[in-house]
This record gives sequence, C-alpha cells and structure tokens, in this order.
Amino acid sequence: MSPFVSTETTPSEALSNVAVPEAFDSLWHSLLSHSTGGIVGLVAVRDTEQADKPVVDFRYQFLNEVACRDTRNQQPDSTAPIIGALLSDFFPSIRQTTLWTTYLDVISTGQPRRVEQHYQIGKRDIQVVQSVAPTGTDGLLLTYADSSDLQLLTRRLAHQTILLNGVLNSSPNAILVFDALRDTQQEITDFQLTLTNRQGLQLTGLSDAQMLGYPLSLLYPLTPDQFDRLRQLVRTGGSLVVEKYVSHCTCWLSISITTLNDGFVATVQDVSADRQMRRQLEQTVQELHQSNQSLEQFAYIASHDLQEPLRKIVSFSDVLRTQFAGDISEAASDIVQRMQQSASRMRDLVSDLLNYARLSGTRMAFQPVNLNQLLEHVVDDLEFMIHDQQADVIVGDLPAVQGDAVLLHQLFQNLVTNALKFQSTTPGTPTPVIRINGSLPGPTALPQPLQKSENPPQSYALLTIADNGIGFDEKYTDQIFTIFQRLHGRSQYTGTGMGLAICKKVVDIHGGYITATSLEGNGATFHIYLPVA
Repeated sequence: MSPFVSTETTPSEALSNVAVPEAFDSLWHSLLSHSTGGIVGLVAVRDTEQADKPVVDFRYQFLNEVACRDTRNQQPDSTAPIIGALLSDFFPSIRQTTLWTTYLDVISTGQPRRVEQHYQIGKRDIQVVQSVAPTGTDGLLLTYADSSDLQLLTRRLAHQTILLNGVLNSSPNAILVFDALRDTQQEITDFQLTLTNRQGLQLTGLSDAQMLGYPLSLLYPLTPDQFDRLRQLVRTGGSLVVEKYVSHCTCWLSISITTLNDGFVATVQDVSADRQMRRQLEQTVQELHQSNQSLEQFAYIASHDLQEPLRKIVSFSDVLRTQFAGDISEAASDIVQRMQQSASRMRDLVSDLLNYARLSGTRMAFQPVNLNQLLEHVVDDLEFMIHDQQADVIVGDLPAVQGDAVLLHQLFQNLVTNALKFQSTTPGTPTPVIRINGSLPGPTALPQPLQKSENPPQSYALLTIADNGIGFDEKYTDQIFTIFQRLHGRSQYTGTGMGLAICKKVVDIHGGYITATSLEGNGATFHIYLPVA
C-alpha cells in the first residue's frame, strides 16, 4: 500500500460490505474501528474475456478506519465511497509497483508474503511493513503498520553499540562485565561474562563465540573468602581495587571492580612494569639513604675525632710560646703563631662540619615558633658584635612559622652574623643597618620549587634579611649556599664557608626555600620561605 499520513478527521462512511454473523458483528466493527495498524480486504477482479482470466484489478471489500484514512489521503478530493471501488481508483500507479507483483503472487500460490516499504514524506522517513495473506476465493487480507519509530530506535541502538565497542576497544585496559547467576533461592552461585573488549579477549584467551555466558569460576577461580567478598560487594554496591599476581600470564594485574546492576565491571591493568619500576626506585632510595647515613656518620666521626688532635696542637703551641719563648728565635715564634692560627681555623672548620653533619640526621616534630621572640634572643646573643660595629638591627612584625626553635635560632643568627661581618672596611662607610621583615605572599609570588610542592600555596611565610654591606655578584647565588665555598679570602673576612650551607640545610629540613638577591657594593637581601604555623 502507499504511505499513510494521519489526518485530523475521519470521514464517516461504510467500512465493509462483508456479511458477518450477528454474534460477531460487534467484534468485527470494533476491530475495524480500533485497530492501530491498517487492515484491508480485497477481492481480485479478473478479465473474463480472456482465456486465462488474468487479474486486472482488486476491489475493496472492507477496511478499518486507519486504512480508510490512509486511502483517502491518496485522493483527498474524491468523495466516492471506498467500499466497492477499485484499488486503482485510489492508487492509479499500483500496477507499476512491487506490491502488485506480490498481490498476484499470493493469489497464484496461495502463500502469504511480507513486504517492507520505505517512503520519504517531507523530512520524515517512513518504514511500512505489510503482510499479504490469501483469504477465500481470490481474496486478499492486507495488514500493515508504520515501523518508522522502531527502525529509528534500531538504528540508534546499533550506532550506540558501535560507539560503545569503539570506546571499549580503544581502552588500553581489559574491561569485563559480569552478571550474577542465582539459584532458586536467589542466592548468587556464580557470575557469567556478558561483555568484554578486545584486550579482555586477549587476556582471557576466549573467542567471541566462547565469551558470552562464560562463568567466572572457570575463568578465574576464587577462594570462598574472595567469592563472599564479591557477593557482598554486589549486594551493597561500591567498588574495590586489588593487585594480584597471575601465574599463567606471569604478570601483576591491578583489578578495579565496580558494581553494575546485578553484577560488576572489572577493569584490569597490567602493572608489572610499574611494580618493577617502583621496586627499583625503592631500592635506589634505600641505597641512597644508606649512603647518606654512611657519609653523615663518617663526617660526624671524622669531625669528632679531629678535635682531640687539634686541641693538642693548640695546647703544645701555647706551651712553646709561653714556657719556651726565650729559647726560640723570633722566626720560630712566628711559625708557632701561624701554626696556632691554622689550628684555630681548622678547629672552627671541624666544629662547623660537625654541626652540619648533625643537621643532616635531624628528624623532629615541628611546633609553632614565634619569630618575634626568637629574633629578640638572636639580637641579644649578638649584642657585643652589634655594639662593636655600632650596627642598627630593625626587626618588623614577623609571622609565626612551623618549625624547630633551636634550628631557626641558628638560621637567623648565621644570617645576621653574615650581615654584620660582610661590611665595607673603607673609612667613612655608613654603619651597618640590617632590616628583618616578614609577609605572607600570594600563590603566584612563591618561587617555582614551592609552587610544585605538596603544601598549599598560601602556607608559606616570606622572611627577608636586608643589609647595606658589600653585597656580591648574583652569578654566585647558588655557590654561596654550598659547603666550604667562599667569595672572599680569609685575610679579608674570617669564616669557614659553612655558615650559609648550614642555613640552607635548616631551611631544607623545614621544607622551605632560601635564595638571595644582591648588587655588588650595595648590600644583599636574603629571602627565606618557611611554612606558616
């Protein structure tokens, strides 16, 4: 039949000229009035003048309201009754269609046929499925329905299936979907595989034909405890991740299980390479830790053991200068004095190295530290040095930080001592001025190493110590924090080259950051970032 389009009104006309027993009259009219698909009854019209009496047309015997509406839609201007009319009256081109061939074939063979038709009405695709069955003598019963929505749904479902398979197969991990198998008491007895991707087939070794319905108990046998845990997970919902070594594929697998309907989805990832890299990293860290411990122990022992010979050198040289001063020449006395100076520098160096080694092994619980009080103690400890140089130490309001008060005292004492020490000796030079200030910088103002750290960006305090001393060339910024590194000779400024190295070690222990800016001849400013309390 031709395409049909619903109209707002249905003409009131006879739908049948078939005699129906009175007992079935109500049922017959209800069928014609309320069927959702089209129903048409036709009888063949033959050319009796020809010997073989071929079928030349069909005549309407009955049709329901749906078919009546669709038929009227083909000839909207016609008012002639349909019942008794010829099929070609409403469908003039019917003989040129496959439907006509189908109708003749059903009349000839007596076998029913099914025909699918596709039409385009406006922008809408119409799919019609028509069944043609023989009835009576030269009669046809046509039933048809619009399957457009079903066809559209089928195409969408097929498209979504293709997309789903594409997504699953694009995953580098194996994805397996299992449904629960239950007994008559609705207890879970096993799980069966219902869907997997290409990687899942490779992992399990199953083919597409074997995959559907394959039981978990055969695929991966579980212990009773594991199975109970899986049943509980399906019952309560949730997810879990386990790592297992699978002997048949000699690999470590990370299995992430998430409940889905009455089953679960297992995402399986081969983590053998990750575990091997992790073991190598842990081994390297352990070896490095042991090496550091050995070096720290060596530095501590060496520094400690060197102190006694140094004390003896200093003591014996003192004896030579005091008790035998008259027995040695002036040149020998000068040599003894130089020996004492060298021994004194060596003693300071060993003492600083010992302090540095002690810092390397420091592991402690930090507490809030009031830097304002701490700086008062530092200034008090350096009172004589500050007084001798007529220096002015100006301390602003400082934020509290999280740390160890003893180590932080050493940090600031070293920095203030450096600021006092590295001053110009040229006559007329202004007296030393040291300014210590604190602030809470924003996230973007932090140095790059701290922006990448695990601490929140807002959790650092910035402390600056600025002086008006001799300064330094900024190309040496990294060098000044290295042990035994000096920018000036011992004849100009005393020291061992360990002070700033100790400062950096203290800051590192606190998880902070230290750097410096300077212009040679115009002072230096040290910037220290420490976690706030």
